Amino acid sequence: MKLSKLSFAVIAASCVMAGAAQAEVKTSGAVAFTTDYKFRGVSQTSNNAAVQGSMTLTHDTGLYFTAWGSSIANPNGGLELDTLFGYSAAKGDITYDVGVMRYNYPGNDSAARATGVVGGATPSNRLSYNEAYASVSAYGAKLGGAISDDYFGDSGKFHYLYADYAREIAQGFGVIAHVGYNHFDSAAAMRKALATGATGEKTYLDYKLGVTKSVNGIGFELSYTGTDFQTDDFIAGGTQSRVAKPSAVLSATKTF
Repeated sequence: MKLSKLSFAVIAASCVMAGAAQAEVKTSGAVAFTTDYKFRGVSQTSNNAAVQGSMTLTHDTGLYFTAWGSSIANPNGGLELDTLFGYSAAKGDITYDVGVMRYNYPGNDSAARATGVVGGATPSNRLSYNEAYASVSAYGAKLGGAISDDYFGDSGKFHYLYADYAREIAQGFGVIAHVGYNHFDSAAAMRKALATGATGEKTYLDYKLGVTKSVNGIGFELSYTGTDFQTDDFIAGGTQSRVAKPSAVLSATKTF
């Protein structure tokens, strides 16, 4: 798959910044357990639990690299392993973030190479894809977006816009809110990416409302997460009929 022009611009700018300064690199990471891994409102684990982890290297110029992984439900392999390369900076109370992300599904892509068929699809329908992303945040609010030239499963161009809000309202206790707008090039592209049934829609909304609490260094989050899909928008009788159904999700995260 090809990176977008914006992706190349981000990488080029980041390399220039890296050459302009030598400084300390800091390492951070996290491990998490969640009762359901939902990505943009749609379960990636068939409504089952997931174990996740991440590691980030941050240069004090603002450059960073992150590797993030999660268990998923996929007949050709139960792993998603993503890599991010970006740049983040703050000016006063405003923080900017821009970068490139690669979503990797090693088991699926290996199956495509070995057999030439993945779930009845041709090798060109590999799940892995690239995104360029950017966001700006201030006072607990964040506005951001992402674009992909060729989204999940070779489904074509995709655009994502979202707004987040997080606020601590008591010692160690907070509230969070999220809404996202998912836009595909066509209804057929959305059906291909999400295995939806017969529908003429090419957009959908995802959302999350929740509370957070820190206990002994572990961050807990309880949220109600879902989409504006109807159950019958998905293939009847299969797991896809449930993956976008709104539900409560509980997660626990330990950072280090």
